Amino acid sequence: MDILVLILTTLTALLSPVGLVVDSLAEQAIRQQTAAIEAIQVRVDNAPNHQILMGRIDQLQISAQGLRLRQLPDLRVDAIDLETDPLDVDVAHLRQGQLRLDKPAQAALRLRLRADALNAFLASQQVREWLDSLQVSLPGPGLGRQRQRYGLANPNLEFLPGDRLRIVVDFQDRITQESIPVWLELGLAVVEGTRLELVDPRIKIDGAEAPPQLITALAAGASQEFTLKRLEEFGLTARILTLTLTDQQLDLAVFARLEPSSPFLGK
Repeated sequence: MDILVLILTTLTALLSPVGLVVDSLAEQAIRQQTAAIEAIQVRVDNAPNHQILMGRIDQLQISAQGLRLRQLPDLRVDAIDLETDPLDVDVAHLRQGQLRLDKPAQAALRLRLRADALNAFLASQQVREWLDSLQVSLPGPGLGRQRQRYGLANPNLEFLPGDRLRIVVDFQDRITQESIPVWLELGLAVVEGTRLELVDPRIKIDGAEAPPQLITALAAGASQEFTLKRLEEFGLTARILTLTLTDQQLDLAVFARLEPSSPFLGK
């Protein structure tokens, strides 16, 4: 949201009859809010142009390559394309650096991530610290008290043909320093645009096939967890339009609608 606030604040503070100048201001605003960006194109469409002063934009289009967000500087986004429907924002709040919508905002987002970039991110200090903070419980009496003893390390990801992926991670005993490789291969399917379903998951633990009961439980739990419907209570409706895994890259297209009452807009 910080990027969108900065873009719209700049546009309402400086009005120019030349569309290219408005586009340049928006591009500069985005660059200021990213850790790095290799290429970017921004287009702001308005007819007439003075609508910007009233907080109205007919369409905002952003296309960027090699993007790194400040929040995740170790993750390189290969390409991102954003295209909005007409935007209508509260100008008074916008000039104070606050984004408030007068009407719901809708946008289509296309995202491309490469496997090598994801693996570089998985090897980063940020992810290592997150994995170190995880507490993994094992079934059995008394083992719940040893949650800090076990953890995950050295994750690696590979995209496979047929919208499948393979994840390899070490399950570590932090006391004995012993580790067991865990190998997971699965397909991904989108159900009703809101839920990811694991297709034909396979698990190997230290080279041995996991019992079917474990795989069934994993698939059922993942299907319940990976749902976008949970966002609707926060005023955000999102639908996955396409999800493909090919040639060591992930391509994702999403439609989203944000309500003026959404807490994601802040106070």
